[in-house]
Formats: sequence, structure tokens, C-alpha cells
Amino acid sequence: MKRCSFVILVCFTFMISGCNNTQSFNVPKTDQPMAIVAHVKKQEITFLDVVQNQVLGSEDSHFLITEMVSIENGTIVATSQSEDSLLLYNIEKRSVSPFLKLNQGLTAIQYDQTSRNLFVTDIVNDQVHQIDMKREELVQSIEVDSYPTDLEFGFDELFVLSGERNHVTVTDLKLQTTLQTFPVLERPSGMYYDGENLWIGGHGSFGELNKRILAYDPNTGREVNEIEVGLMPIDFFGDRNSPYFYVLCHGDHGLYKVNKETNEVEDVIEVGQNPNFVTGNEDRLFVTNLDGNSLSIIDRHSFELIEEVPVATGPYAIILLED
Repeated sequence: MKRCSFVILVCFTFMISGCNNTQSFNVPKTDQPMAIVAHVKKQEITFLDVVQNQVLGSEDSHFLITEMVSIENGTIVATSQSEDSLLLYNIEKRSVSPFLKLNQGLTAIQYDQTSRNLFVTDIVNDQVHQIDMKREELVQSIEVDSYPTDLEFGFDELFVLSGERNHVTVTDLKLQTTLQTFPVLERPSGMYYDGENLWIGGHGSFGELNKRILAYDPNTGREVNEIEVGLMPIDFFGDRNSPYFYVLCHGDHGLYKVNKETNEVEDVIEVGQNPNFVTGNEDRLFVTNLDGNSLSIIDRHSFELIEEVPVATGPYAIILLED
């Protein structure tokens, strides 16, 4: 095993920015669960009632958001490649503040509820940062292969996808040891861990666009399976309780339903133009359509389109607030 190269930051703590850096935004009044959509073409967030499938309103987000994650109690942490800090959105207080200054180029983000640690990829320094959200401080950073763009949790591991080198780095959740590094397909995008194997999608080589998702054994790095799906699979959604996971292909505007046991595509549904993100709950799936300016809502049980909801231009990242 290769030891990681650490950047330990001693006594380097940034608390949430003060009132001078805090900006406000309106939040619609509702008792229903909401989806929040960030728009990449302008500084805007859209609030959607996920019971009635209705847009409740759109507001100035004050930043162009790359990705978001829900922490707890209506708190959202977001990244923006153009900002040198993480962004803290407080839905209850209707405020957003720059939080924990790092540098520009922050991309993917994942939150571990058990340890209350946040993990963020950094494409400028080719690192993954670990942040203790309870203490609101940077714990440490680990160097990975160039241009890390995606994160995925295993049981006790963190998978880091590096798009420039076409590699995955496997590390423990304390970022103490690199357990494995292995090559994957060209121009990779999106990861999903099914409890045994790590599935990866992507655009494929130039001149021969990819129509497959590949499964890798994270212990050995060996490619163990592949499934043919649509053109350019770039995002996944699944959970531990369902026998299915879902693959979003933005080349043919399709969402594919894959059986975990048989490793076969059971169904496909067409969504809007140039879809980029998929998420869901027990009953529904939600897809943002970047060029379609819409949100596709799909019944998870029947796998039928419930509604395609028009939203503001350039919908991108999406999270659900259902507490």
C-alpha cells in the first residue's frame, strides 16, 4: 500500500463568515418537501414542491453553484468553481455565506452523516479536503491524481475519480491511507458503488463516444463487468434498499433502469434535452435537463414520466429537502 501525502493544517480554522459577507434570499413558505435546483447559466436557485410538482419560486443564489449537499436542519453546503470558499446556505435563516476559504476549483462534494465530515474535490491542487462540520474546520487534505471531479462512498472507503488521468483513488474515510489506485475508461464521469463493485460511466475516447458503464473491483482495480446503456452515461443514482440503480445518459437523453442482481437494463425512459443530474427518494426520481430548461419527474415504481416541469434556464445540480 502506498502512503498518502498529507497537507496537515495545524491551527488553521475558518469559522462561518460574519454578517458582512452574509447575503439573503427568499424561501417560499410551504410545509411540503422541496427540491432545490441550482442553475449553472446564471446565479439562481429554484424551489420545487415535490408533492404537487409545482415551482414555488426562483431566487438569486448570489453564486454560480457547481454542486450541493444537504447537511442537516435545512443547511446546504455548495461548491462553485469560481469561488475560493465553500458556500453555506441556511434555508431557515434565508441566508448564504462564504464558508471555509480554500481556493478556486472546488467541484464534487459528499457528506458523511455518521462522522459529520464533508469531503470536497479540488481540481486546482489535485486534492480531496476533509472538513469537520461539527467544528467547522479543515481537518486535512490528501493528494490524488490530476483533476478530481467525482466522489463516492463505499462502506468504509472513499472513491475519488480523476478525470484527467482516468484513474480512481481508493482511500479510507480518515484520508490516512491510499488503499488502491487503478485506471478506468477514458474521460470518465459518474460513479456508483453497489456494495460490491464500483460502476463508472463517461464520455469515452474522442471519435468513439462511450455507450457502456464498467464495473471495477475496488480491491484489485480489475474490470469485472460491463453493461451497454445509452450514449455518454454521466451520472448515477441508487440506494442500498432497492434492487435497481439508475444511469443517466446525456447523449441520448435517457434514464436507464439497471437490475443489480442480473446486471441487465430492464427499462429506459426519455427525459429532457442534455440531462446532467439525477437524484431521488423512495417514490420518485428527479432529473435536471440543462438545455431543456426543465426537471423530469419519474415514478420510481412504474418507471413512467409523471411530469416535465419547466424551470429557469440551465438547471444543473439538485438536492431534496424532505426532513
